[in-house]
Amino acid sequence: MQRSEFDIIQLPVRKYNSEPDLHVQIDPETTAFLLVDCDESGADNKIVEKQIHTSLRAARKTGMKVVYLYNAIFGIGGPNDVTTRIHGLDHLENSWKPLIPTFNRLIQPIEGEAIIPKSHKDGFNGTMLDYYLKTWNINTIMAVGFHLKSCLFHTCIGARHNNYRVIMLRDCTNSNEFSDTVDSTNPEGGWLRFVFLRIYETDIGYTSTSSDFLEATR
Repeated sequence: MQRSEFDIIQLPVRKYNSEPDLHVQIDPETTAFLLVDCDESGADNKIVEKQIHTSLRAARKTGMKVVYLYNAIFGIGGPNDVTTRIHGLDHLENSWKPLIPTFNRLIQPIEGEAIIPKSHKDGFNGTMLDYYLKTWNINTIMAVGFHLKSCLFHTCIGARHNNYRVIMLRDCTNSNEFSDTVDSTNPEGGWLRFVFLRIYETDIGYTSTSSDFLEATR
């Protein structure tokens, strides 16, 4: 069956030092909507219930593959595991049994959507994520989740290194700002967020917003 031209999404995006009215073409058949650490163990529910929820609903409507990554650092090894130590979790008993994540009811995975445990900040490191995406001929990732200065950022770097075009919805995350980096006069709301977004938009990929994505899918 011949595809309609309306299957292709024209998404407004931002890239550092590029033209102000920049758009990219998104083919839902080769795009995955990736939720990074959106389970209730560390997600910001205000963002989950508004921007992420509405963006996920739009992604499903277009037919994009939906993939969930969740943090399973408790179940990756023994007492000398550096990941466990750096999070100050030495007191917890390690095992190889991964945690079972729970999600806000508004973003519950549905049948057929992949839920992949990770043990590193980069969700491509040591997981089946790259293999899974390639089996579906995915070449573009739309990423949301937590946090901008941590797992979401590192997973986007991993996507770039694995040759995916990656688009972060910058209002579908938070930077978990330190108190001394919050600045209401900063265009991004804080210096930590400002720096991470500029690094991302210079070297890693594009950013857009949930409202731009919703408008583009209408």
